[in-house]
Amino acid sequence: MGETRGRETDVRSWFTEFLDAHRGVRLGRLFGHPAAYAGRRVFAYLMEDGIIVKLPVDVARRERSRGATPHTDASGKDAWMTYRPRTVEDARRLWPILELAARNAADIA
Repeated sequence: MGETRGRETDVRSWFTEFLDAHRGVRLGRLFGHPAAYAGRRVFAYLMEDGIIVKLPVDVARRERSRGATPHTDASGKDAWMTYRPRTVEDARRLWPILELAARNAADIA
């Protein structure tokens, strides 16, 4: 349990670092968890077991073929994907995906 809690804290720090490094995005809450917003649209949020990211459908399909896990949300959209980085380095590799998700959220806002 302690190892999971430590990893969760590291990923939360990384998440905040990502948001601080990008203009036009902000930290908020969704379902009581830290969430990333572009304007009023959420594009990613942290859960205990990973990072849930909203991607354009074509990118989500590509990511699914690379092993990302589809995440089911209340709206039934298939563009939400779950990533489970094991280390902060794994999480940092997700920066391009989060950047794409932020741009997509900003474009549809």
